[in-house]
Amino acid sequence: MKQNILAPEFLDHFHKKVHEPITAIPTNLPTLNSISRGPGGGIGIKGFICVSGNPASGKSALALGFASAALNYGIDGGVAMINLEMSAEATATRMYALHTNTRIAALEQGNFDDSAFEQARRSMEGSQPLWVPEGLLTSYDDCLRYMNDCLSAGCRYYIVDYLQLISTHANESEIYANTQRVVTSLRAWGVQNDATIICLSQFNRTTSSNYEQSPRMTGLFGGMILEASCDLIALLDHSRYERDQNTARTWLIIAKNRHGPTLEIPIEWDYRTLSVREGDPHEEDLWPK
Repeated sequence: MKQNILAPEFLDHFHKKVHEPITAIPTNLPTLNSISRGPGGGIGIKGFICVSGNPASGKSALALGFASAALNYGIDGGVAMINLEMSAEATATRMYALHTNTRIAALEQGNFDDSAFEQARRSMEGSQPLWVPEGLLTSYDDCLRYMNDCLSAGCRYYIVDYLQLISTHANESEIYANTQRVVTSLRAWGVQNDATIICLSQFNRTTSSNYEQSPRMTGLFGGMILEASCDLIALLDHSRYERDQNTARTWLIIAKNRHGPTLEIPIEWDYRTLSVREGDPHEEDLWPK
């Protein structure tokens, strides 16, 4: 199928389209909202975004914070989590911890305040859904069926955790090529269905093992295909990562942004509840150099 973009009917449609307000979904990071596409702040619909980091660097917690912010905003159709290593119960535990400010360990052991739990439950009544698969997904076909199922329910916001697990190949070079194919397919699916897709990803082995230098886009596991496909790329800096008993701090490097500037955002995790917040860059003594 082809179309002439200089034809009067297309130009009339285009004129109406460019004057429509941009829909933007806020995240839990104010600075990220301010540099993203939407005039009100947030990630634009149809965005393809990559958050990359080392194992156990907080990627999943950051993504769940994005999901929570989108649900609090009231995003139509809710949010779909494409979990490839976390059960529905584990996802629910993390989400309830965020909403009740309850320690993960207390929820897992059944040692939590029932009144706080009920308050959180009431606050979530009537909210948009947080979709999770009934079982763990492994293949791309499994993911696609699940995504189409969520799409039929009106969902336009998807979080993939994480890209490399979609591959079932044992050979590293095959995993790399498979990741590139998955990225290309996900990007096309998102554009076709007016959906936002946030993909979590690992670094390649060279970048992952280098704790002396901040990561760059060249270290993405997926190479130039992933780099070129994304509207926004955020890298968790493991070279400036500090952790004590309850918290961890690092910088989120916005390495690519089609719709605004690139910069660095200080972020902090509370490992008791897995909540993530943006730090104050003026508190320079708190943040790793």
